[in-house]
Amino acid sequence: MFFIAIASDSKNHLKELSGKFGYTFPLVSDRGARIAKKFDVYTFGSAIDIIYLKTKLAIPSTFLIGKEMKIAWRYIGTREDRPSIKLLTEQIDKKL
Repeated sequence: MFFIAIASDSKNHLKELSGKFGYTFPLVSDRGARIAKKFDVYTFGSAIDIIYLKTKLAIPSTFLIGKEMKIAWRYIGTREDRPSIKLLTEQIDKKL
């Protein structure tokens, strides 16, 4: 099993975040939401999200994808509401 983060942010911004928070896992930039579209992880984001990304992608959203390449768990938050590391690890243990 491995863990990566995929975000709509630029590579430079993800590099800054990785350094700031000490992330030890890869962060992948999905600027055009191509990966998100392949997994059909759309929800109705805010109007600013739709204008910015030109898509109905929830920002932020967290998805755990299993070996079968299917979504095993999802967390749709707000700009201030993100899943904790504890919650993520609990869900990884339960769902994957």
